[in-house]
Amino acid sequence: MAAYLLDTDVIVSARKGSAAPAGVLAFFERVAPEARYVPVQVMAQLRAGIQRSWRREAALEALALEGWLEAVLAEYAPRLLEFDLDCALVCARLHGCGHAHGVDGQIAAMGIAYGLTVVSGRLDSFVTQGLRLENPFS
Repeated sequence: MAAYLLDTDVIVSARKGSAAPAGVLAFFERVAPEARYVPVQVMAQLRAGIQRSWRREAALEALALEGWLEAVLAEYAPRLLEFDLDCALVCARLHGCGHAHGVDGQIAAMGIAYGLTVVSGRLDSFVTQGLRLENPFS
């Protein structure tokens, strides 16, 4: 069974429910929950976004996002993936070849190391040899 590593934009779009882009809705209908994984880096990005809402003094928005993030964490808790030594070694190889850097480089390395397809609307950030990609926004 194919398995997928979800990028931040996919998780955020799914939050829109029936108002999400058709491709994102189709992806979540087609792919069973147990085949969807999330890198811990995505959780950090989501948390950082909520922190920005608090700093803007958008308390109602931030509170809603806090509840949503708790639900996301509960849903994906058994399928949160960490950046381990195998991922670090793949990441070093990617950097050495001039490919993805930073968080995107780590997520790309995780996709390769764990054998997962990275799902994102920003595929240009992840293009590297040996990585399977899917764009649910196209």
